[in-house]
Amino acid sequence: MLAGVRSSVTRQESANPQSVSQAVKQLRPFLNKTVRTDNSMAEGFETPEDFAATVHAARNIRVSFAELKHQVVDEGKSLPAAIHVVKPAANASLEADLARSEARADVAATQ
Repeated sequence: MLAGVRSSVTRQESANPQSVSQAVKQLRPFLNKTVRTDNSMAEGFETPEDFAATVHAARNIRVSFAELKHQVVDEGKSLPAAIHVVKPAANASLEADLARSEARADVAATQ
């Protein structure tokens, strides 16, 4: 489990492919035009909410989604720790909480 990306709510182990597809489609406008906007961009995230939180955090702090995703997925960092690595001047805890809140709203809107 990735601390900082997850909420305290228990979730199912793997993401439903349809919900991941919906999350990718909904969040496409938030991503840089150079980012691939197919379902592979959500690979490595356990839930659509984890993916959405990372997308929102990258947009909110104005860093590359790929760079933030690398820190969260490949390096196994929590979202606040990843934010701190890519943008040390940001208030990582506050930005992660904001991104998680936005992600929960996105996921709820697709259900």
